[in-house]
Amino acid sequence: MRGKFNLFHQSNVFFRDIHYGVMAYLEMKNLRTPYAKAEQLTREIVAGLQKKGIFRTIDLQTFTLIYPEFKKPPVKVAPAAPAKPAVASQAAARPAPSAAPETASAVGPS
Repeated sequence: MRGKFNLFHQSNVFFRDIHYGVMAYLEMKNLRTPYAKAEQLTREIVAGLQKKGIFRTIDLQTFTLIYPEFKKPPVKVAPAAPAKPAVASQAAARPAPSAAPETASAVGPS
């Protein structure tokens, strides 16, 4: 089942996904099993995994996988690339800000 679905430590697992996984496995082994019998077999498998502490029950159809060997690999974050230095020729090519023209201030009579 892990080959078809992503199973990770502390992820949710649904009963019907396990059921279809069991049916696919049995079919792969050329064992034709009726739907209801495969469902009963899945319930027995789930009960065994619960006893071992591999499944923690959330509700009747949902379980949390407690299996540290299936921990998600850590994500490696690449260091940020250094900032590109400003090119001196670009700074010289830009015109310098011109001084704002002086405006005459209105002076009233004294």
